[in-house]
Amino acid sequence: MFIVITFLLQWLIALHLPLSLMPTNSVKIDDFVLAFENLNTRSNSLSTINYIPFESKGGHLQGIQLYKENTIYLSGSSEELSYIVKINLEGQSKVMAIDTLMHSPLRHAGGFQIFEHYLAVGIEDNKKRNLAYLQIYDLESQAPFDQPIYTIERKGDFERVTAGAVGITAFRGDILILVANWDSRVLDFYSCPQQDFYDGKGLFTLKNSIEVKKQSTDEWSDPKWESYQNLNLFSDKSQQLFMVGTAKNKDGKQIADLFELQLEPATHKVKKLSSKVFNTSKGVDFKAAAGLNISDSGTLILAAAPYQLERNTNIDLFSNNSTKFSTWKKMQAWASPDARQAAAANEHYIYAINNHTISKYERATGNLIVTKNLPNTKHLNSGFFYKDLLYCAHSNYPNQPDSSSIRIIDPENLILTKTINLGESEGSLTWIVKNKEHWYALFAYYGKDNHLTYLAKMNNNWEIIGKWTFPKKMIEEMGKMSISGGVPWKEGFLVTGHDEKKLYYLILPKTGKTLNFIEKYKAPFTGQGIALDPLNGGLVGINRAENTLISSQLMP
Repeated sequence: MFIVITFLLQWLIALHLPLSLMPTNSVKIDDFVLAFENLNTRSNSLSTINYIPFESKGGHLQGIQLYKENTIYLSGSSEELSYIVKINLEGQSKVMAIDTLMHSPLRHAGGFQIFEHYLAVGIEDNKKRNLAYLQIYDLESQAPFDQPIYTIERKGDFERVTAGAVGITAFRGDILILVANWDSRVLDFYSCPQQDFYDGKGLFTLKNSIEVKKQSTDEWSDPKWESYQNLNLFSDKSQQLFMVGTAKNKDGKQIADLFELQLEPATHKVKKLSSKVFNTSKGVDFKAAAGLNISDSGTLILAAAPYQLERNTNIDLFSNNSTKFSTWKKMQAWASPDARQAAAANEHYIYAINNHTISKYERATGNLIVTKNLPNTKHLNSGFFYKDLLYCAHSNYPNQPDSSSIRIIDPENLILTKTINLGESEGSLTWIVKNKEHWYALFAYYGKDNHLTYLAKMNNNWEIIGKWTFPKKMIEEMGKMSISGGVPWKEGFLVTGHDEKKLYYLILPKTGKTLNFIEKYKAPFTGQGIALDPLNGGLVGINRAENTLISSQLMP
């Protein structure tokens, strides 16, 4: 194999400081194995919007990394070129740029890693499979992808010199780079002195190569080696070297495997320590893009994406620190005197729901489009979009006995099109949603009876075919009030109380009649009716005291 090492110095012009003064420290974890084992296998999901047209035919996403607190990078391939996607998480999460890396035949950008402010990625000819380039870019330069700061050319035998996954870290005074070839059969390790790297005069040399099939698996946690799409490098405070690979295994499970590496001159060894299976949201696939990061606070975060970048793309985030990580952030707010009971939204409009009034606002400007006072209504509680119609839960609260109905509204003109009368009900209807093939409705009790509040499963004839109550500790947090809002989310439901800025995630139990509590989140809105936000994959709610509608998204 013929390897040519080159480096480029043009980037110095774009920097305000000499490279020797640039930050050189990266976050080190005390016990990397423990941090990996503590990764939550349930994801927090965010949705990002892409308004930039581009042609992805003939390729797919393969790498993903978080950068600082507000950016995600994705690598991808197409028939004509390799590219990098930049996503900004501030405000509305959206794609900010799609930058070309190289053109055909170097059309395939593989798994990559960010170390400090350096992005290392492999770009290969995935058809002839005899040529690849390892490129290192400085993310703090003015136009980082116009010119790499270091390039390693890999040219040689079929599939031996490809570069499908790349990792980078600092290790024992060197910058160490891992390049995995086709299906990660061989791991090549390049290194250069760390200070030379920062000074712009690094010269990378091939240090070690490990042919995985020749490794003994006697000491491995299990003998399986996958076709890893991403391989990330890390070292901990005790100067141990670790590698984490992500893939979809033959059973269709999304997995991350932890390995310890030994690269001593006489010992080139990879040892499998652990394997974890992760539960992804719809479309997200570790065979596409999954990558591990350490945040500035020392939190381990695993990110994953689908095969393709769509107009709306879900990204899953798994963390070993759910308390710091699970935060619903306010994206936008709109003033409305009718933000008293609930909010609802579609892509272009947001709706404020009051007891017997609904107001429609343009999302982009906040301009009021129309307000309607609905006849014969007492207490509208929530809104849920289904087949382009707005389904509102309605009750006679606080009158007794309880009586509930569903009011179906045309969102274009806010005209009441149909009423589904549920008659006298056990409890007061506060929200109704469709989840898969069934409807789910919340019937609330208040005061000393609020522990009787239940979630009902209904068929298409609005007949109750299942009931579940809520955990005692959760109901105690409601005081004398009850569950006011809810939406289908992941494998269960997100619900709110009446006044507190809290969201509760619950799932249906396999046995028994009490919902299983999974997690509690801080929310940027108070209780009352919430709804799914199709624009960003998040939620909309209200702050009654401030008469505002609020959109929110789960963010790192």
